[in-house]
Amino acid sequence: MKAIIFDADYTLYRIRNLREAEEKKFQYLQEKTGIDANELREKGLSLIRELLDQDIRDYVKRSRQYSTVQTLVSFGVDEKKAETLTEEALKIFWSNVTKNLEFNPEIREIIGNLKEKYLLCVASDEFRDNLEMKLNCVFGDWKDYFEFIVTAEDTKELKPSKKFCEIPLEKFGLEPNDVMFVGDSWKRELSVAKEMGLKTILVKEQREGEPDYCIKNLKEILSIKIFFE
Repeated sequence: MKAIIFDADYTLYRIRNLREAEEKKFQYLQEKTGIDANELREKGLSLIRELLDQDIRDYVKRSRQYSTVQTLVSFGVDEKKAETLTEEALKIFWSNVTKNLEFNPEIREIIGNLKEKYLLCVASDEFRDNLEMKLNCVFGDWKDYFEFIVTAEDTKELKPSKKFCEIPLEKFGLEPNDVMFVGDSWKRELSVAKEMGLKTILVKEQREGEPDYCIKNLKEILSIKIFFE
């Protein structure tokens, strides 16, 4: 083993109350437009469901920016105004997300121990600015722990996608069997990684799929012998 790729959300950290952040976003939009927050939320959810039903993985169309703008436009809000309001609403959303991040207080020590021996990176289908904001809340400065991050702007598509493995492998200059992928979803992340020849660790209470290792929390990664042989 020479390197480890980490998923971000629900692997390195989790959001305690995403709904609260969403509610504050829509409350702001209600105040600015007069449109009922619940109606905005329901329309936004219906747009997202349509994209999911059509298996649209375009990273722009699956962004909160896109769905929020389209929601406002559907209620008759001018598109330029909708874009401005969305930008402000998402600042409120992300501010509340970072306040509600939940992570193991020993996470810096855990990742720091691995960094002493391995090259580390994060591969997430989040947008770069948002991912960096969350990682910095957890690690202070993510660059102190990880070599680089791979985001939706790099892959141009969402998971599951081979690009979330291909790009790190190219940046590391390593072969698949030299690298471990750590994530919380067999379907979205680990099945693709294993198919490509990477080792895999599932971080989840209940085992799913066929990962090489399954741990209930990230702290248990330090007990996997392969890392310290």
